[in-house]
Amino acid sequence: MSDTPSSFEVEIRCHFKDTVEAYSILPFLQSSIREEDSISWSTRFYGLELFHSGLLLREAEIVQKGQIRRYLGWKGPDIGHFANIRLEIEEEFTDGLVDSVILKRLDGREGPIRRGDVIHELDRLGHRQFMSFKGTETRGYDETLDVKLKMMSCPVLKWPLIVEIEKTANTEEEAFKCEKELEKLARRFYIENRILKQEPPTLLYNQFYAQ
Repeated sequence: MSDTPSSFEVEIRCHFKDTVEAYSILPFLQSSIREEDSISWSTRFYGLELFHSGLLLREAEIVQKGQIRRYLGWKGPDIGHFANIRLEIEEEFTDGLVDSVILKRLDGREGPIRRGDVIHELDRLGHRQFMSFKGTETRGYDETLDVKLKMMSCPVLKWPLIVEIEKTANTEEEAFKCEKELEKLARRFYIENRILKQEPPTLLYNQFYAQ
């Protein structure tokens, strides 16, 4: 679908006990992370069957500098080996949706849809909320390494501080090249034993929801 606002998200994440440890092991963080880009967020996941099939359907509320924005997100299956590689679509619906690619993928309603009706449409399609969590994160970008960075604190998870290192690719071939680059970066900074292959939603589900 050429009109799909999608890209491949290629990322690794590693755990630390606090920011002091993170800055010590990954010294590029301190000069790259921007405190003014700190946000608080809450995320809700929909469609348990989709989740069990390896897909992610979520709605997020982001608060930054007092401004609230809302997003609908869809992620394809993880095709990565060392890193997590997913095709990702994200649509802002703070003021509603005009023509949602995500809802089309779900065989949902086409055309304009008001903000308050987005979740009703997910419910109508049978994709009901089954899990949620919230946290804070600070973002940054390292130009030399060409990586986007997130330092995330989510009290409900086992790990007190998670650092996400991410690249973005337009094609699957490019995504696997990015994965190799992140693997080299992990070896360079000796963080292989800190890497969490399970993503935060999976960590959360296994910790609290799996029977």
